[in-house]
Amino acid sequence: EKLNNALSVVKSRKKTISKVAKFEKSITICPHCGSFSIVKNGHTKNGIQTYKCKECSKRFNDLTNTVFSQIHLTYEQIEIFIQCFKDKISLRKTAKRMGVNKNTVYLLRLKIINSLKQIRNNTKLSGEIESDEYYISINLKGTKPDDMPRFSKPRKTKGTTKRRINKHKVCIISDIDENDNMFFEIAGTGPITSNMVTKCLTSKLKNVSKIITDCKSSYECDSKKYKWNLIQIKSGSYADNNGNNLANINSLHSGLSNFLAHFKGVSTKHLQAYLDWYTFDKYLNYTIDEITQNRTILQKVISLSTEININNMYKNHSGIDFDKVYSDYNYVSSRTN
Repeated sequence: EKLNNALSVVKSRKKTISKVAKFEKSITICPHCGSFSIVKNGHTKNGIQTYKCKECSKRFNDLTNTVFSQIHLTYEQIEIFIQCFKDKISLRKTAKRMGVNKNTVYLLRLKIINSLKQIRNNTKLSGEIESDEYYISINLKGTKPDDMPRFSKPRKTKGTTKRRINKHKVCIISDIDENDNMFFEIAGTGPITSNMVTKCLTSKLKNVSKIITDCKSSYECDSKKYKWNLIQIKSGSYADNNGNNLANINSLHSGLSNFLAHFKGVSTKHLQAYLDWYTFDKYLNYTIDEITQNRTILQKVISLSTEININNMYKNHSGIDFDKVYSDYNYVSSRTN
């Protein structure tokens, strides 16, 4: 009811987004220090209510640190973007439909998919869980020549020239439970290790009945420590004698490959955000009717925060040190000269 009231406001003004954000937030707190001690403090030139924090003395409004902060778009343009976002339309085509610059669309996309990590961070898996790794070659798309960790080389349609799992492959830990809760998280580069399992998986488990994996030994250490009921499928086998298998997670991996293919190569520095987008897309398709998905997207993302802005949108957000990964190339970039 509250959202419908907000949407009834004149949709051509930026302040409409602020009103939607206000209705979606159950309580207003300072986005800088988290204090509840705030007071109203005038309006912006667009008529958006501003506040002042009594603790840190900083001013803010309902859009501060949200995905729509410093995004100067009309409500209609945002509606067009949400539709293109759901349909995975290219940046160029989206920009044309919205009547804006392609970089504006790219910034808004990065803000939204970066904010989705808060959903991943709160994800908990329970019951029967399937766990496996997904490997993808490091992609330096969008990296400026001066920032390259190695010599530039022609792009390969199948990834790097090196085969097998090596340190030039990104290791992504992926899991799904019996209730279709899932997550994909970059663990590092190269073959999966026990430390990767501990870092990415252990904190997300709650009331687990069993964990089904392949025959990697990386899961065994935490399995003994936390007393998991670990079931491992032998290499070359589809299932064990009791019917345990990895069909669901393998299906997700196939879907992820198709999802990433939409973008003709995803830069590794933003890969985690695209993984979170894929998970969110699955959530929408599993639980939300097609007719209400656009509104659900707006409802979800407008209440999330993001650190992405125009100053850091091209920086490496993957947590992977590319210079270290390519140290064996002995390449000296111009930025170190």
